[in-house]
This record gives sequence, C-alpha cells and structure tokens, in this order.
Amino acid sequence: MEISGVSMSMPSSINTGVEIAILSKALDTAAMTGEVLTEMMGQAPVIPGLGEHIDIRV
Repeated sequence: MEISGVSMSMPSSINTGVEIAILSKALDTAAMTGEVLTEMMGQAPVIPGLGEHIDIRV
C-alpha cells in the first residue's frame, strides 16, 4: 500500500496527533536555533568603526 493510501485509511485523530507532533518539533527546533543565534551574536567581537565607511569607486 502506498503512503497516501495509508494516510487516507488512518483515523483523523491520528493524523491530527501526528501533525501536532511535527509542528511541535518544528517549533522546538526554531526556538533552539534562535537561542543559538542570539548566543553567537553576543559572543561576536565588537570592532569599533567597522562598517562606518564604504569606499566606492566607479
């Protein structure tokens, strides 16, 4: 039986439970990624004057 056939034969409560579990995992992953990025930004060295001037030559 194909996956689509299995999905159609499962009760909707199981489908909803699986969807909620997948969404929960995705939200947990996004939260963890945000925390790691915030931590990395706090550890980045601060270089005074970096990005203040841009040399443009045509």
